[in-house]
Amino acid sequence: MTAAPPASPPTTSLDTRREHERSKYVALASRAGAPGTGYGATNHGAAAIPLVLKHKPRLVVDFGCGRNDFIGALRRLGVDGLGIDFAFPEADIPRAMHKTALLDGIADVVTSFDALEHLLPEDVDPVLAEMRRVAKKGGRFVFSICTRPSKTTVAGEGLHPTVQPLAWWLERIGRVGTVSAPKAEGRYIVGRFRGCGCA
Repeated sequence: MTAAPPASPPTTSLDTRREHERSKYVALASRAGAPGTGYGATNHGAAAIPLVLKHKPRLVVDFGCGRNDFIGALRRLGVDGLGIDFAFPEADIPRAMHKTALLDGIADVVTSFDALEHLLPEDVDPVLAEMRRVAKKGGRFVFSICTRPSKTTVAGEGLHPTVQPLAWWLERIGRVGTVSAPKAEGRYIVGRFRGCGCA
């Protein structure tokens, strides 16, 4: 009698994997804590505010905004903005980064601070394309990206599905824009989107 071949691991759809990742952040977002505390409450873009303000933006769109502290800080300075996040209720737009439902060409500056590494590898290019789509022609971007595994875990799983070196990220970003400073202020990737990503 021959043994049956080992069963193949079940395949999961991209949407199922996205929902699995989202469930980690929902769990973190629901943990008790006062407003302004807990996971997602650190303003990773705080030091980038001067980089954003020098372009005199009328509208900034922040992808993966967490508890939306960066946009809140800009609003206190008189700059309008929208924060997008798929798990935190403080977001202005509670949606996944690859399908924001925003109009084409509305943002003067697109930001994302320590959020892109939280994407599944298959979502990196679609999210960068979505950023380009919502940016005005020649709009600017300011990003920070962690290139190390996450120290925070949920049920034993890390939060960074896409851990890649800076060169890999710069190549991906280079598909939609031109990077003028890969380490502005020591950590921010700054540049300008090419052309128009309008649908």
